[in-house]
Amino acid sequence: MGKKSLFPVVQCPAMKRAIVYVLLLGLGLMAGCKTGTKATAELAASVNGKDITTAELEKEFIARTVGSNPPAPEEVHDAKMQLLEQMINDEILVQLAAKEGLTASDAEVALKFNEFKSQYTDDVFQEQLKKQQLTVDDIKKQLRMTQSIAKLVNKEITSKISVTEAEITDYYNKNKENFNPPPSYHLLHILVTPAPENEVRNLKNDDAKNPADAAAKAARLLHDIQSGQDFGVVARDYSEDSNSAPAGGDIQFQSLENLGNIDSKLAEIVKNMKVGETSPVVPSRFGYHIVKLVEKDPGGQKDLSDTRVKAQIHQMISNRKDQTLKNAFSEIARNNAKITNYLAERVLASAGK
Repeated sequence: MGKKSLFPVVQCPAMKRAIVYVLLLGLGLMAGCKTGTKATAELAASVNGKDITTAELEKEFIARTVGSNPPAPEEVHDAKMQLLEQMINDEILVQLAAKEGLTASDAEVALKFNEFKSQYTDDVFQEQLKKQQLTVDDIKKQLRMTQSIAKLVNKEITSKISVTEAEITDYYNKNKENFNPPPSYHLLHILVTPAPENEVRNLKNDDAKNPADAAAKAARLLHDIQSGQDFGVVARDYSEDSNSAPAGGDIQFQSLENLGNIDSKLAEIVKNMKVGETSPVVPSRFGYHIVKLVEKDPGGQKDLSDTRVKAQIHQMISNRKDQTLKNAFSEIARNNAKITNYLAERVLASAGK
């Protein structure tokens, strides 16, 4: 079986992160003591002499599983081994970042922490810490790790990626049919759901709990917008669409087919809207929608002279090169690391018992 890349986030069954970990890239907590200082049973793994303890693994496991359906008993060992693999990978990268003097500074960590915490009220933030059995120091450790790894990736990978005009032209000529889209509509979106949500990411932590409250809330938000409040601000503060609320409700360009999959009436309303116009409240099986039309794209064959086409191709080629370089970098990093996985040894030793 081939080695896993150090970079992709582990996707274990029933291990979806809760709110506090959403923006932390799915990386593991940093490890602690020198190998040999604890009994093997207390250690999960060792990376170049740096221990990852069983307690640290358990803490990370709890943080990732709280608020979601836990793995079945027969899946726990596999889930923990996958999580430990990611923690090992993270530790390798953190050590490489330290060797190159790229460890995030206290000031960088403080800046990211303030940006992160500003998404939640103090009460919600403390509630999530308590629920996941975390401390502020745990979050700052996590942020130091993600920042350090990001600096390493930027130096060793991102800064080395270039995309030429010839590559862009060649890609376009070979995939021209992919740049003939149907008409699409750039929308800002507010959603109010008629039931409690597991994850609300609006700034007011506002969540309608029943159909009557949802209908009243949607009507109130529409009134606020029609009274002059900025649509994006209202979406950030109150929308229950966890994907788009942090971006002011921006769901980019959507085809009528995509909108029709939500509700045919919503698609029909958007089709007849003018740029800058806000829709009425539109009910669907998902809840209550309000949209604002930012821009229309008539669709049809796009030429390479279209700046959006060129930017899209540039990004696709860059992403492909980025992933290739990450895979190569991770293979070399693992080849050069001395890793002992004590958990795997214990799991194998217990076979048949």
